Amino acid sequence: MPKRDAPCRIAFLIRDLGHGGAQRQLVTLASALAKDADFQVTVVHFYTGVFEAELQAAQVQTLCVGKRHRWDLLGFFVRLVSAMRRIQPQVIHGYLHESNLMALLLKPLCGFPKVIWGIRDSQTDADTWGLLGKLSFRLNCLLSGWADLIIANSQAGRSYYKKKGYPGERFEVVPNGIDAERFHPTPRTEPGCTFAMIGRLHTMKDHPTFLRALARVPEAKAVIIGNGEAIYAAELRALAGSLGLTERIEWRPACDDLAPIYPQFDALVSTSAYGEGFSNVIGEAMACGLPCLASDVGDSAWLVEEARWTFKAGDDESLGAMMRAFLALSQEQRQALGQKNRQRIEQHFTLEKMVERSAALCLARPQSVLWLTTGLGTGGAEMMLTQLLSGLKQHRHTVISLTAGGKYIEPLRAAGVTVHTLDMPAGKPTPRGLWRLCRFAWQARPDVIMGWMYHGCLAAVLVKLFRFGQGRVIWNIRQSLYDLALEKRGSAWVIQSLAKLSWLTETITYNSQLSARQHEAIGYPRNKTRLIPNGFDLATWSPKNRDLDPDSPTRNAFTLGRFGRFTAMKDYPTFLQAAALVTQELPETRFLLVGTGVDESNPELTALIAHLGLCSNMQLLGERHDLPSLTASLDLAVSSSAFGEGFPNVVGEAMACAVPVVATDIGDTAWVLGDTGRLVPAKDPQALASACLELLRLAPEVRRQMGERGRQRIVEHFSLRSVLEQFDQLLITHTRHP
Repeated sequence: MPKRDAPCRIAFLIRDLGHGGAQRQLVTLASALAKDADFQVTVVHFYTGVFEAELQAAQVQTLCVGKRHRWDLLGFFVRLVSAMRRIQPQVIHGYLHESNLMALLLKPLCGFPKVIWGIRDSQTDADTWGLLGKLSFRLNCLLSGWADLIIANSQAGRSYYKKKGYPGERFEVVPNGIDAERFHPTPRTEPGCTFAMIGRLHTMKDHPTFLRALARVPEAKAVIIGNGEAIYAAELRALAGSLGLTERIEWRPACDDLAPIYPQFDALVSTSAYGEGFSNVIGEAMACGLPCLASDVGDSAWLVEEARWTFKAGDDESLGAMMRAFLALSQEQRQALGQKNRQRIEQHFTLEKMVERSAALCLARPQSVLWLTTGLGTGGAEMMLTQLLSGLKQHRHTVISLTAGGKYIEPLRAAGVTVHTLDMPAGKPTPRGLWRLCRFAWQARPDVIMGWMYHGCLAAVLVKLFRFGQGRVIWNIRQSLYDLALEKRGSAWVIQSLAKLSWLTETITYNSQLSARQHEAIGYPRNKTRLIPNGFDLATWSPKNRDLDPDSPTRNAFTLGRFGRFTAMKDYPTFLQAAALVTQELPETRFLLVGTGVDESNPELTALIAHLGLCSNMQLLGERHDLPSLTASLDLAVSSSAFGEGFPNVVGEAMACAVPVVATDIGDTAWVLGDTGRLVPAKDPQALASACLELLRLAPEVRRQMGERGRQRIVEHFSLRSVLEQFDQLLITHTRHP
């Protein structure tokens, strides 16, 4: 992140500094930012609490406004305004609903600072707040659109509040950060049977489910840590007594420092029934190498990750069975589980990641980004562009397509993107088109100029020159480059010209490792390379339940798919020759061909199909808009590309749908596929057919497991979420902050 000339004055606003996960995270974030020269941090709170001393020890300025009683409204607000005007914050960051609302009300009274709302739960319990609480929540929903930015600590929280009317385009997720140095493992020498439940005594935490599950496991013991209302605490103790658990439970009050406490237990249990966003307790326990059992509320299941250690909220029977399964593990198995938890925290949920992302969002301002692309028709590059802009709504986007029309124009406009088309013939600039390019680019006044594909990159250079050097240029290369002779003459000229003009761009992103090396070999600067692979929306591209009875008479009626537009680089002839060889062994095999030009009106394609005797096996579907469901219906996906592939979308999409893949070794196919499918040489029908037959002859369960490994690889390395984060950071890095 670029250094600022003067520190950004940020005021965190929170109701109190007492025990709580939100308070703990605020203290962690504020203390870390206070050490950064880019920030001058103050924490403003209505009531004091145990964390105030920790903030002061970290050299964080604190101001307690002192709300005297429930109806101390006007006087309290006057004192709050006075305190904020003394601080003169450039950013007011609210934490929790009441503080978020106050932050928004303070904005016009404190010089219109940037207002950030902090959401720390996944579901409100406003029904329990009384009249003022319900009114406050309703006002939050109505006024949320006025916040400059909203940050939730969980995906579940973002989804819930979007349904309540919060604006999705300015709603980010920053998971809590765990201090992995403070919370560290202390190995146990022998297995024990003590389960811990840590959290305030509140109905949201659903202690009764834990108690009922504990009653199902006679050999288990428990420690319950937390404070709460006396009535609820008494009800819990009475329930424990009625279940015969009095001698097996130790009740402890809330603790200021849990780091040395976690290693005393064998496993942590979280039974939250609602409202849980990102559970600090689970994250801290995992950092301490503790196995965790959690209800599927908020982001707890995502955090724990392994399905065998998560259960449906309120299901004490499942939890009891899970506790018994855990106790049956050897000490070595428990340690391995704990080590895996620790590694997950270190890889994804460290304090450093949380602070870095939060700091970037606090400093960032909405940017104007101009995207220049060759076209918006059918294609993987066009689809990826649409997904990116639909997910990066915190920035202002304008897209200029050099050619006319395209199926992605309306989806982009529906996502709030301004779209212009220059209507030039492919690869042939016109005076009118160039004039409109300059006019639209001047109107957009972009901070960042993004070239998308070769001709878009060249247009980005022209725009920068036209705007007298204003705007930072980023190129996005979307294909591999085996031989310039394989490209059209005009495209080859553009590719070579870009190598000579590359001094005008600041960063060149590639979606393929191989593509980066190939372009660097012809003069594209290596020091400007940045690799960002394509990402896949795992909700859209998802598996379909296709259980097949091994004794079914249709067990050999497999469905293979080859998806992609009809062009030389996709090499349909090799695929069809391989298909003919497959049908010699499995004559009932059906082939789905999908893509632009892949239909009955293509004489070259239909003639080859007839020549190979495949008419009864082939379905030519042309261009389709239901690719996720079509992909998920396949037994096997095939990519026969001969050249030009950078990052093969069809391979990743099939893997995300848990469909096994056979593909030619072109571009970064090997990187995407890993060891989850079969890779064969290009232009070799026999090798392609042999690989297909090998997988089709596998037992259905083995083939299913292969598909599941493919989906897991996409989840771990190529999710759309991670790609959006990388492009967001790229844009933030190239922004000049005031």
